[in-house]
Amino acid sequence: MCLVTLLLSLFLPAAVLAASRSPGLDPVAPAGYRAPLSWQGYFQVRYTDPEDKDCYVSLRRLKLYGQGPISGSWSYYIQFLYKANNLSASDNRIFLQEIRATLKTAAGKLMIGQFKPPFGMERFTSDAEIALADRSQPTDRLIPNGNLHVSFARDLGFQWERGNETGPSYGLGIFAGSGANRALGGSGPLVAGRLAYQWHNDDSTGLRTEVALSWRRDKNLDFSGQVAGVPAEYSDFSGSDTRWNLALAWDDGLGRLRAECFAVQYHSDENRVKSIAARGFYVQLARPVSRRWLAAVRYESIDPDIGITNSKDCQWLTLGGTYYINADLHKIQVNYVFKSERVRESENDVLILQYQRFF
Repeated sequence: MCLVTLLLSLFLPAAVLAASRSPGLDPVAPAGYRAPLSWQGYFQVRYTDPEDKDCYVSLRRLKLYGQGPISGSWSYYIQFLYKANNLSASDNRIFLQEIRATLKTAAGKLMIGQFKPPFGMERFTSDAEIALADRSQPTDRLIPNGNLHVSFARDLGFQWERGNETGPSYGLGIFAGSGANRALGGSGPLVAGRLAYQWHNDDSTGLRTEVALSWRRDKNLDFSGQVAGVPAEYSDFSGSDTRWNLALAWDDGLGRLRAECFAVQYHSDENRVKSIAARGFYVQLARPVSRRWLAAVRYESIDPDIGITNSKDCQWLTLGGTYYINADLHKIQVNYVFKSERVRESENDVLILQYQRFF
């Protein structure tokens, strides 16, 4: 029954949609852009078959985003999100996920609004381009606003960026610290910065390295989604958190290598709540095997509290294949995730089949 529902979910939306124009994948308005408003979007329909639960079909994401000029060198970007049947607290609600104003100058770029702090590499890889259906657990849980309420990794603040397609670049931002889609609760500021260097030998070969740091004052923040299995007081945490990230990306004609390491230190202000450290990393390799097929493999590990060993210390191995109907704009992805725990290992592997289309 799940497969029947899946097939209907995959092909009925495609039949209804008119022939799609190819959207730009960079949400930032290009130089000289003066259209009053340009709306684009995409959806992902997913079939999930966990080893330990019943299978289900979900609308993984439906996003609509628009951009346009404000005045002079100022432009704006706005993005909405809707999800359904993901067994998630964020289902069946429409979220204003991102809204920002951008000023481009010869010296750099200023952004003001609600957007992702400059921390992590995979988090800034668009849904169109990620080689597997989901980002890694270390990325989702160990960036500053990962799994923080319904922030979707965003926060309110401002940021200055400078850099070119090759050579050094940096971004430095100051944010409210409570996460997006949440009333300001006294946390913050969240300060985050990223320094990167990009080498390009030609159009198909390049190396990128990044280092990022963040620090924040915390007041009554719910970190239970980041540090599952640690003291209950982390669902209402006060203190500070410090994070660092190292990332590497290598591209050549044969494939794409991605790797990141994350470290987090939570410093509690209360003597009864212990301070803990979390660690995580992933390594991912993707390689085209034909004009329409891409194969990918990723190994990832996350330890929410390095001071103890329990079932929340996880290692996942994901094998995936992508079939391109129209490059990244229209594709089908199949992933199988082998999950293991350091203690009390469970039978919880999962098969994912996802259809994605831009419009």
